[in-house]
Amino acid sequence: MSGPFVFSRRRFLQQSGAFGALALAQSLPSLGLSGAAAQAPAYRALVCVYMFGGNDADNMLMPHTNYAQYAASRNATNAPFWVPQNVATGGRQPMLQITPAGGATVYGLHPNMAGLRTLFQGGRMAIVTNVGCLVEPLTRTTYRNGSKKRPDNLFSHSDQQTQSQTAISQASLTGITGWAGRLGDRCMSLNAPNATPMSMSFSGNQPFGSGVLVRTMSLPTAGNFGFAGDSATPSAQQIARTAARANIIGAIESNAMVGATQNVGKGGLDASAKLNPIIQGTGSGAVTTAFAGLNTGLANQLRAVAKVIEQRTTLGHNARQVFFVSIGGFDTHSGQNPGHDTLMLQISQAITAFYNFTVAAGVANNVTTFTLSDFGRTFKSNGAGTDHAWGSHAMVVGGAVNGGRMIGTYPNLTLGGPDDSGAEGRWVPQISIDQYGATLGKWFGASPGDIAQVFPNVSRFPTSDLGFML
Repeated sequence: MSGPFVFSRRRFLQQSGAFGALALAQSLPSLGLSGAAAQAPAYRALVCVYMFGGNDADNMLMPHTNYAQYAASRNATNAPFWVPQNVATGGRQPMLQITPAGGATVYGLHPNMAGLRTLFQGGRMAIVTNVGCLVEPLTRTTYRNGSKKRPDNLFSHSDQQTQSQTAISQASLTGITGWAGRLGDRCMSLNAPNATPMSMSFSGNQPFGSGVLVRTMSLPTAGNFGFAGDSATPSAQQIARTAARANIIGAIESNAMVGATQNVGKGGLDASAKLNPIIQGTGSGAVTTAFAGLNTGLANQLRAVAKVIEQRTTLGHNARQVFFVSIGGFDTHSGQNPGHDTLMLQISQAITAFYNFTVAAGVANNVTTFTLSDFGRTFKSNGAGTDHAWGSHAMVVGGAVNGGRMIGTYPNLTLGGPDDSGAEGRWVPQISIDQYGATLGKWFGASPGDIAQVFPNVSRFPTSDLGFML
């Protein structure tokens, strides 16, 4: 099997300057979608909500039916601890009960996740359990005896952030493309030829949405996106300055690297001219209504995504878009109880508001929002919070989600038990990032051949489609 495309930004500039995008595209295998998708592409967008620091997913999703197992291991004073009944006990609020489709076992969501509970109950959210970075299937036994391959540098923030965004487990590789960027490489031709970049990040420069041809544009959530002094309503002087800059950047340059840099600069200026008015604007009533009263960092990022989606036709994104937003603060070694409570509230409010926007804008079936994080956290308290772990739970929201379901098997919460990699409650994942991303990639329109190229390890696992997308 061919490996994933691993290109540094310099190599991209060299090749694009020397040969042009067309020649580079011709050098890459299997860039096309399946025939049906290529003939009649419906608009689809992936929106990644990244929780930086390692979300304590066992404090987000808890067992209600098997509450005794939960309470037996997570009962330290400074570890999260939620009660199952409809009354508060010892200052702890009751978990929000959910019953996944097809099962009798009841679970609970964090008490601050009322909005997402409503989406789950309405069939618009699915939960993928015990997902994490893997090279091949592992168990407690094979992990501990070293008989199977494991990802490099487990429990490391930087390494696991990169691996979850790229689906590449070798820490020694550099210039790695993101898995959403590689998906984008295979479908960017479906957008208009003069489109702005199809991959946008409102959380700085991240590998997730950058491929070989597709490069992520980092955008602010508000304010000016362009040269200082430029505005969304240009004056005559600004128009003249803009024309002068275009002439300078458009000058013919024989040096390949300089010429490639000029092309990148021109693309950025062209994109800013289109995007600046959108970012500075308020959006439609669908945006302002959905996000009314919300002013958190994550809500502002998703509000900006909503405004861009509304103008997708103007931007040339009639077929595909990729977005990356994030929220930090999940490295909860101490002070976890109040801190994580606030984070769960912000996550629920922002994602719920964004989903409500997609409904009002008529694109709920075309936009899928999903969460990622570095890793989970130890089920065992360190006395003040929790430490770095492994397997975690993720949420997928949208009108095309096969919702009201939990995908996979919730781990046995016994410390040192069959799902623990040691004795601290670091669950060995049973679902890989490759499978999670491949399921989203199939909905995005990637063919089986493309999936195999984008997710190089997916063939090692029982299925590449987990069934959470319709």
